[in-house]
Amino acid sequence: MRTRLTILFFILSAAGFAQQLTYGTAGTVYDAEGKKVKTNTVRAILADNSPEALKLYNAGRSKKTFGNILFYGGLGLIAANVISEMNSDINDGLVVSGSGTTYTQERANMTMAVIGGAFLAASIPIKIGYPKRIKKALGIYNAKVAYNDDEKIQTVIVASNNQVGLRVIF
Repeated sequence: MRTRLTILFFILSAAGFAQQLTYGTAGTVYDAEGKKVKTNTVRAILADNSPEALKLYNAGRSKKTFGNILFYGGLGLIAANVISEMNSDINDGLVVSGSGTTYTQERANMTMAVIGGAFLAASIPIKIGYPKRIKKALGIYNAKVAYNDDEKIQTVIVASNNQVGLRVIF
């Protein structure tokens, strides 16, 4: 009987400390103690408890990655094109003809900068939308964990002159 009560005590106290996950900024997830949880750990937790939350979380992380690729790729294209055009020798100068001299100037080729701007603009709605999926996935997980402050399990050591024991409060 004593071993059964001990096992029950450990199971109940473990259930009382079920992990509730919260969303931080930039796609980070924190546990109930406020510590950052790694992405692989979050995926393992969600896979064990809620496959639908795992699908939403993975979709959110994929959107974040795709949005980052578009955002930083667009910035890179813009910067590379502007720097290369600033440092290139454009055929401009004086043209001597029969009627006099004229000054001609060619326009810089900004095609890559325009494409980079399109990538940058396309990344904005993607980067705005991914936190919603991650928050929804964590909400589904937290609802299944059913964590409430009122339902915390407390264990207290009770001692008197003649006895010592453990009291579990639900």
